Amino acid sequence: MKDNILVLEAKESNYEELREIFFTVRRNTFHWIEPETLKLSDFDESTKDELILVAAIGNKIAGFISIWVPDKFIHNLFILEDFQGKGIGTALVNEAIKRVGLPLTLKCVKSNTNALNYYKSHNWKIEKEEMGSEGLYYLMKYSNQS
Repeated sequence: MKDNILVLEAKESNYEELREIFFTVRRNTFHWIEPETLKLSDFDESTKDELILVAAIGNKIAGFISIWVPDKFIHNLFILEDFQGKGIGTALVNEAIKRVGLPLTLKCVKSNTNALNYYKSHNWKIEKEEMGSEGLYYLMKYSNQS
């Protein structure tokens, strides 16, 4: 599967599909947020002025990553459920590293156990725990050093 993943910079024409991915994954996995508060337009607000990379398999966008470049901060990393566990998140993170460098940082809500397990298994380190609007979260860092 990894060889079939194409990672490219998002185009405006991708945004409708990216809004759907953002909305669907959050609705299905963010159990700490009231589903009725989620909107398709949340994507636009959440990715404003960020570098957005998409991962495509064939003609289908399987996921995306958005990075606030000045801080090398991954603001969003979303993979459609059917495509999780197939190397897509890793392909997106690797492309982000190529484009913005290391170290990368991100915040992961403590309740998001699937994401947290993914990051830990890929050598992301917890830097600190803080309280945010969505509850406890970890500030995590990836620097390619053990």
